[in-house]
Amino acid sequence: MRSKHIALSALVVLTVVLSVPLFAQEANHKPCLCQPAITPTSGMAKTAFVATVHYSDPDGDVPARVVVYVDNAAYPMRLIKGKAYDGVYRAKLTLPAGEHSYYFYTEDSRGLSERFPRYGAKKGPFVGAKKPYNRLPLLTEGGVYFAHGTAQDIYTYTVNYRDLDCPPSPTVRVIVDGIPHEMKLHSGKPNDGIYLYQTTLPVGPHGYYFTAKDRNGDCVSLPANGFLRGPDVAESANTPPALSENRLYPPIGSHRTKYGYTVEYRDLEQDAPAVALIYVDGVPHAMKLAASKAYNGLYVYRTYHHIATDHNYYFYFEDGRGGECRFPERGSFHGPVAVN
Repeated sequence: MRSKHIALSALVVLTVVLSVPLFAQEANHKPCLCQPAITPTSGMAKTAFVATVHYSDPDGDVPARVVVYVDNAAYPMRLIKGKAYDGVYRAKLTLPAGEHSYYFYTEDSRGLSERFPRYGAKKGPFVGAKKPYNRLPLLTEGGVYFAHGTAQDIYTYTVNYRDLDCPPSPTVRVIVDGIPHEMKLHSGKPNDGIYLYQTTLPVGPHGYYFTAKDRNGDCVSLPANGFLRGPDVAESANTPPALSENRLYPPIGSHRTKYGYTVEYRDLEQDAPAVALIYVDGVPHAMKLAASKAYNGLYVYRTYHHIATDHNYYFYFEDGRGGECRFPERGSFHGPVAVN
């Protein structure tokens, strides 16, 4: 009877053990990485950089390791404050000159891991050799509107400028046919915006490229080598100039009177006159610009006359591109009348 009682008791114990649910076993949680940083964020090759991170584990597990990776090279970190399962870890670093990237990694004593950031890497530190490291500015999306046109069109050069380091004081230029031109901020911020330059161009093919200099004096260009072609500028269709508003003052005088002839010249393509003449009694005389612009202005000729009751005159202009005009188209204007 006793042996049966013992066997029955063992069966009960085994049944109780097997009936305990699996979820009653203690679960493991991932550790946490808080306040990760490398300071300072920039320096020189002799600068001592310090990586710090706060490790904590909700289950109270100590870390199997806490590591900072800089450029994929592992630097072990050690506890400097708090407890192993809830404390601050640190590593001292010396880094070569250049632009670096980093992330933190840890595993608890039961094999669960965490990473910060969870993918990729944070930029920095930025290390200079003999002076603080300067990230070069970036020039992108440079071009000209339009690729084809005429000498009368306005061409617009634009480029995107961006500088991650320096306060905004860049010099942005476009070099057109070897001649540098300052570009002005069109939109955005001085250190992150679109720069613009507008101009007219002579007939023929052209080439250009962009340059930029940041506050530290470092330069970049777009493209890095060579140049961009364009625009191709063709001769525009020429419209002959026009003359109007003929005036003679005074219409009557003596041989001591100085007479003034005026005419208004206008050219739609803004061509200044290559020839500006008035024919008085069949003799040509050069006229001079008296007011406004050369391509849209008032031209004058002044002279004395001998006594005669019959003088005549007409105007003749050329724009230098094959366009010409005569005013009046036929015949002549009459005057002045010079008497004693």
